[in-house]
Amino acid sequence: SDVCSSDLTEAQIEKASVSMKSGVKLTPADPKVLERVEIKDIPGAAVNLEGDDEAAAHFNDVLESWCTSVDESLRTDENQDGDDYAGPLTELEFWRGRQSAFDGLAEQLKGRDCKLVLAATAQSRASALKKWRTLDNQITDAANEAKDNVKYLAALEKYVEPLYSGDTQGIIDGMPALLNNIKMMHTIARYYNTSERMTALFCKVTNEMITNCKTQITTGGKMWDQDIAGLIQKLDGSLLLNETYQEQYRGVKSKLESQPKGKQFDFSENQIFGRYELFCKRIQKLIDMFSTVQQFTTLAEHKIEGMEQLIKTFFGIVEDFKKKPYDLLDYTKNQFDRDYLEFNVSIHELETALQGFINSSFENIMSTEHALGLLKQFQAVLQRDNLKADLDSKYMVIFHNYGLDLETVQKLYEKHKNNPPMSRNEPPVTGNIKWARQLLRRIEEPMRKFQSNKNIMTTKESKKIIRTYNKVARALIEFETLWHYAWTKSIDSAKAGLNATLIIRHPENDKLYVNFDREIMQLIRETKCLQRIGVEVPDAAKMVLLQETKFKSYYNRLSFVLKEYDRVVMNLIPVIRPLLRRQLDDLEATLRVGMDGDLTWTSMSIDMYLERTLTNLERFDEQIGRASCRERV
Repeated sequence: SDVCSSDLTEAQIEKASVSMKSGVKLTPADPKVLERVEIKDIPGAAVNLEGDDEAAAHFNDVLESWCTSVDESLRTDENQDGDDYAGPLTELEFWRGRQSAFDGLAEQLKGRDCKLVLAATAQSRASALKKWRTLDNQITDAANEAKDNVKYLAALEKYVEPLYSGDTQGIIDGMPALLNNIKMMHTIARYYNTSERMTALFCKVTNEMITNCKTQITTGGKMWDQDIAGLIQKLDGSLLLNETYQEQYRGVKSKLESQPKGKQFDFSENQIFGRYELFCKRIQKLIDMFSTVQQFTTLAEHKIEGMEQLIKTFFGIVEDFKKKPYDLLDYTKNQFDRDYLEFNVSIHELETALQGFINSSFENIMSTEHALGLLKQFQAVLQRDNLKADLDSKYMVIFHNYGLDLETVQKLYEKHKNNPPMSRNEPPVTGNIKWARQLLRRIEEPMRKFQSNKNIMTTKESKKIIRTYNKVARALIEFETLWHYAWTKSIDSAKAGLNATLIIRHPENDKLYVNFDREIMQLIRETKCLQRIGVEVPDAAKMVLLQETKFKSYYNRLSFVLKEYDRVVMNLIPVIRPLLRRQLDDLEATLRVGMDGDLTWTSMSIDMYLERTLTNLERFDEQIGRASCRERV
């Protein structure tokens, strides 16, 4: 059919067409001989050979040639095209061609000339007649066989179609239906259920799966030109298809074995799966090779200092392999296996050099964090088993160094816990907590990473290191907790400064000062800095912080008022002081409101107090100016 032909290769279409058109061409009898012996007035094929030995010999020769042609056609089997890699649709095309050939033979035998030949040989008792009668029965059987086989193979056609046009997942999805239909054909078909024919059909299914896998892999260009991750995924798909194919086959076989009386899948699995196994061995080698390429390509992208020459050597090896003239997927070519072996030898030498580089990188560990980061970087790139094993061993080296790091942190804590180093102008509580957290972070982050490695955490040496870690971590956490607790307890005493008067008079020099407790500003700074590093702050401290702008504004305005007061009083000369005694007393009475206990930093009327005081100062300053002018006059 057109549908089948569209899924075949051009070569397969041509062979199928030749098979369908060739048929069996029966040699015709000589028309002059037919005219000489034919009895025209008798209906049907009637001849008269009496006394005509020459005609009898001629008809015997014709029948002999028929026997030869028919015998040759009967002995032709489905492998006559010689294509060992043909797909299952060629099987259907062959049987369609065979059916067409025997149909054509039947049409020829129905012709008058053929009937005359058969009648003549029967009358003369030709020597070829017995052989012909045997072949005639075989023709009937062969025609029936071809017709029956076409019927079942045509029913299988739609389940085979994904092998030609589907992707790997499509083939996997259709696998159960395909095998179930093959099982059904094996169970009920009259002619096609022999072990040889079923094995041949399975082998052709395998052939087409391999062809489809090659098509899927090379879609997108040559393998060297494709994205390596995507290519490896497609190569893995070929392995998965083989695994699924065999799994489904053995599943059907197992079900049949549970019914011993029925027909079994007793076919040669080596014949059916042998080629696919060879193909998968090539695929596995390609996966290994391209995984190595991917590994070193990623290593090159990380641009690790000191690896430039090693990376350059690797890409030189790859370029040499790219120049090989054969198809990498042609598993029948042994040249690849030799080149692959040489490739692995070269890669082994590179990996030895890479291991040397890795070892030197971990010889002098300056920081556990840096060493773990470098190890993680290598682990993300290096996937080959021998390299991964070497990297795993580096964990113990880093862990041992981490034990020394713990001892260093412990000594630092003991040395500086009473007076930790901190940043300039940093409030003490925040500074102490940040110092403790920095030391804790130095030991905590590496330990989290070590915990994921059970091989390390279960060693005898690790128990000692874990005890040291717990001791140091507990001390640092307690250190932070104690500082935080002490600070939260001091908040109420610091807030008490807000209940102080706005202004205070110095007992010695009788000068006025803004009475703002420095502990308030310290509380505000600590609250702000502690929030910044994520420390929980009590609501009482947050409330003070929210009023920071207001307190600073009051402080600045009060300072300005007192400076103005000092300036005005300094301008008051002794001569005019008696004249302005009452106004001066009023001004001082206004200021005294800020020195009495009724007006504190939490009062709501501070703004009114400041405005009134500043207004009185300005008025008193004007009065001093006018009094000074009158005195000069």
